[in-house]
Formats: sequence, C-alpha cells, structure tokens
Amino acid sequence: MIELSFVLLLMIGDEKVEYTPYENLSKCLTVRRKIKRNVGYTMDFDKKWSCKQLKVRLEAGEIMEIIEQ
Repeated sequence: MIELSFVLLLMIGDEKVEYTPYENLSKCLTVRRKIKRNVGYTMDFDKKWSCKQLKVRLEAGEIMEIIEQ
C-alpha cells in the first residue's frame, strides 16, 4: 500500500541507513528526542536523525520502498 507517512530517518552522509514510519509528526519527534537523549551527540557529524513526511510503500507496517522525497 502506498501512502504519505512521517518517517524517522537515520542518514549517514547521503545514505539512508534506517527508516521507521509513524502515524503523525508528534510521535516521530518524540522518538527522535529520546534517541538523541539516550545515545547522545557523537563527534560523527555525518550522522543525522530527522523526521520527514514521505510517500512510501508499506507492507505489514514496514517501509518497503521510499517513493519520493
């Protein structure tokens, strides 16, 4: 199923390493804040967590493909 979803992205450089869908921006930002608080800030400036609204193809609640950015 293709839908518009808020996605928590872990980017290292220009590569998407990890991505998780959330039903709204509030939940995505809450998880992002918890990750930053628990993991802390590292000296790795290429690593970036962000919440974006993207069109994705979902199957069983998991992102199979990011359609557009």
